[in-house]
Amino acid sequence: MKRIIAIIAVLAIAFTARVIYVNAVEYRFTEKSVFETGETFTLYDLELTCTYDGIYSSEELAKIYGEEVRDYSNESDLILTLEITNPTDEPQTLNLTSFCMQYAYIPGGGINPYLFAYLNPGIGSKCTVESGETLTVLLPYLYDWDTLGTEKPYDLVLSLYPENVRVRVVEK
Repeated sequence: MKRIIAIIAVLAIAFTARVIYVNAVEYRFTEKSVFETGETFTLYDLELTCTYDGIYSSEELAKIYGEEVRDYSNESDLILTLEITNPTDEPQTLNLTSFCMQYAYIPGGGINPYLFAYLNPGIGSKCTVESGETLTVLLPYLYDWDTLGTEKPYDLVLSLYPENVRVRVVEK
């Protein structure tokens, strides 16, 4: 009987040690970094600056970019400009499709792929920035007035792990 109790005690201690290890070392809480539009910050060895362009209807976009843009735009699109600078000595690649928009606590989804391709000819969803180069990309996101109204704040979520990096979209 003492042997069974000893085995159970050893297993309980081993289980507790494993739970503590996993929670403390393997799956740590991520730090949250929130930047505002216009601020320059570093992500994946790249310097990024995100600016707010506005929320445009398809008619407004057609006035700016021509009638053809209506085939690619939604009822309303939130447009952000992302300036990407590579200060390193090596080319760096950034996956833009991993970015998503969040409105207050409502997930807003990813980039409008059709409008993205139209607004950024020659730039793919994974863009490579050469050493010392600066690349400017327009990021279009669907904005649904019926669901979101004037729900604020808007966050552009750039990374969730190992660091939670967001840009708080501030209208200026």
